[in-house]
Amino acid sequence: MKVTVKLFGTLRSRVPQYDVTAGIDLVFENPVNVRQIVSHLGLPEKQIGIVTINEIMARAGDPVPDNALVRIFQPLTGG
Repeated sequence: MKVTVKLFGTLRSRVPQYDVTAGIDLVFENPVNVRQIVSHLGLPEKQIGIVTINEIMARAGDPVPDNALVRIFQPLTGG
C-alpha cells in the first residue's frame, strides 16, 4: 500500500528525505494506522498535534487507506 505524507511546521526538518513540495511517499506491505506512520518517520508522538487522512481529522489508531494523503501538523500554540 502507498501513502503520501505531508508534514507541517518544524516536523519537516525531522525527516531528512522530506520534500516540502511533494511530501514523502511511503510504501507498506501491510495495512497501517496513523501511529505506525508517525513511528516509521521517527517523529515523537508528543510533537504531533493534528493529523488528517484525506482531509478528515484522524486519531493515532485510525487505519490509513491505500493511496491516502496524510497530513501531520505540530501542536498549535499562541495566544
